[in-house]
Amino acid sequence: MGCWWCCWRRTSEVSEEDQREPLAVPSPTETSPESPEVEVGEEMGQTVSQIGNKFFPSKESPPKAEATVVVEVDETDSAAVSRSPVSSSPKYPLATPRQPLRQTSITRKSSEVSISETPSKRFKGDTTYLNFPFLLDEKTIDYVQNNKVMFIMKGLPGSGKSTIVKTIQEVYKDSVVCSADFYFMKSGKYKFRADKLKDAHQACQNKATASASRGMNVIIIDNTNVRNWEMKFYLTLAREYHYVPVIVEPQTPWCRDAYELAQRNSHGVDVSIIEPKVKGYQEVLPLYYGWFINEADSDSILKISNEWLKHCLQVQDFFTDFSGECGLSSREEILKYFNRSSFVDGGATLHATAMFTARGKAENAMEYINNPEIKKAYGKIFSVDIIGYVITPFTIGARIKLTPSMLQLWGNDDEEAMPENLAGSEAKKTHKRHQESEGLDANENSNSIGDLSVLTSDSCQNTVIAVPQDLTDRFCPSVGKGSRAHITLGCAPGVKPVRTGFDIIRAVALEQKAKERGEFGVSNPSEKSFIVPGGVLRTYGECCWIIYPENKLVVTSIFSSYN
Repeated sequence: MGCWWCCWRRTSEVSEEDQREPLAVPSPTETSPESPEVEVGEEMGQTVSQIGNKFFPSKESPPKAEATVVVEVDETDSAAVSRSPVSSSPKYPLATPRQPLRQTSITRKSSEVSISETPSKRFKGDTTYLNFPFLLDEKTIDYVQNNKVMFIMKGLPGSGKSTIVKTIQEVYKDSVVCSADFYFMKSGKYKFRADKLKDAHQACQNKATASASRGMNVIIIDNTNVRNWEMKFYLTLAREYHYVPVIVEPQTPWCRDAYELAQRNSHGVDVSIIEPKVKGYQEVLPLYYGWFINEADSDSILKISNEWLKHCLQVQDFFTDFSGECGLSSREEILKYFNRSSFVDGGATLHATAMFTARGKAENAMEYINNPEIKKAYGKIFSVDIIGYVITPFTIGARIKLTPSMLQLWGNDDEEAMPENLAGSEAKKTHKRHQESEGLDANENSNSIGDLSVLTSDSCQNTVIAVPQDLTDRFCPSVGKGSRAHITLGCAPGVKPVRTGFDIIRAVALEQKAKERGEFGVSNPSEKSFIVPGGVLRTYGECCWIIYPENKLVVTSIFSSYN
């Protein structure tokens, strides 16, 4: 049920000897056995908590090779890509499952969760107007019921909200429904009082807050929310308690038909009241759409990213280049350099943006918002493949490899030119002004990716797994449509997350040029490769550093929007 009265009333530490060596040139007479194939089994489906020894090798690794010249790594030569040792095994608190892992029931492909089209068997009845993935898709249901999702209903009285809410309750047995209408239910009967409307909504907000604070997995906000501002409290609440909000609107043919709505609504709201509300109904216009990652997985990814940054700092060239560009004198400062304070969503959880719509104002935004494929995928789970990392003086980002089904939802421009206010000297000036005006000290940055003190609740399952990735085209892993896809992990002080996408675009362009030119590092001395634990670190010059891991990370996400 929704609050019909609202429809009527509201109109308005690393030593110098630990530096990594450049890759050694293999002798033309050397041969090496082909790398063994990796069978899909335990090696392919380990949770992050189980892969420490494989993801970050110990100091018993093979001794590092003598190096004189930097060259392209030949993927068929296993000697050329042997890992260099580290001074000590990383004492990295890899993520541990908070509860028995339900994701073992989810059949994973190496690149994508296969979405079932078979209707859910968890409820019976007519599903004609219930075509939502969180109701019909078993894998999505399995994920949602073990994570934190807030369904926010939006629709006029009689449009079918109550049917959707009842079905959600049937599918998710432990879900909590919060509705202003509950305040007026006395002895099973609805007794509305206009003078108590404010109290009714306060009671609804109190219940939602209490449920979120307890970490209830599924919370349903059952109000009409005809005007978008009416959802603000709940969207803020979802952000504060790290819930993924999913806005649900009825798909019935009469959801905008005032006369039909008057006949169907359960509170007898007259057509004269509903009709103006139909005309004033506000379409949901998100700031952006994307694949949203839960708090437990976000925490794991940030910790892993921080560990990669530590490995990079063992490379003297990286430290020299980076410290010179950023004006930082120690490795400890660099580890505290990137932060998430400029994130519009607070930065507590991570996401990969599929399309920045600017609340309908961006180019082609309305076409994207109204695309049936977008509506069909809304609220569905997808596997996100993190295939590498790009580090610049401005941002650190995780590169995403989009699957075919994700590419259908991709709406960003992969060749967009960087605006002047984000480019080169202008960005550096902004960064410097911000440091001076705020008196920032990197060591005092409590929101850096190196800050591992953030606690996550027991309400979210950890789905991150490491999977050996295809290294056929290792140093050019993403081109064309979707090559810009990324997760912003942190930004320099005064730099906004939007910069990450442009840093990724530049990284892809540098990779392409190096590939076309060939003889990596020969014709261009600024191009260098270094072996780091678990992968290869490269620079293409221009203080652009790219990490190419042997394993990709696969994590489950929900396709939703930020409103």
